[in-house]
Amino acid sequence: MNSIPEPFEAAAHEDSPPAGFLPMGRVGFVVHCTGLYVNEERSVLAARIRPEHLNPLGIAHGGFLATLADTAFGRVLRLAAATDLPPATINLSMDYLRPANLGAWVEAHVQIHRIGRSLSHASLDLLDGERLVARGKATFIGNTPSLHGNPRQG
Repeated sequence: MNSIPEPFEAAAHEDSPPAGFLPMGRVGFVVHCTGLYVNEERSVLAARIRPEHLNPLGIAHGGFLATLADTAFGRVLRLAAATDLPPATINLSMDYLRPANLGAWVEAHVQIHRIGRSLSHASLDLLDGERLVARGKATFIGNTPSLHGNPRQG
């Protein structure tokens, strides 16, 4: 059974995530991204749009949505490739189609197109219910020791 730290429990209560979504464990850069949730069964990452996610126009910042997308890609590809380390993003393209407003529940639905020996390709839809907020596509390179700060030996 996963133990959820107290601050996560409080935030989950405020965000009212749908059934099956739990606060995502955060390490590295995403420690600074609040309101992230994961549904392990569906392999979907999601976020409740909070005030700290907004740009000066009062809608979700494109950088936050790109972070949600990139994190979802890495998570799904890592699970599909059955590896401990996520792949590294070498290209990420986002098309922002509709604003995500304060309080929106945005889910990242990833479609894997190819997992190769070196490169993998995937796309995703960011959805607020039935509303398509953004589409993304990306290319990843499989993880190697050099990608994770371990210089090649020899």
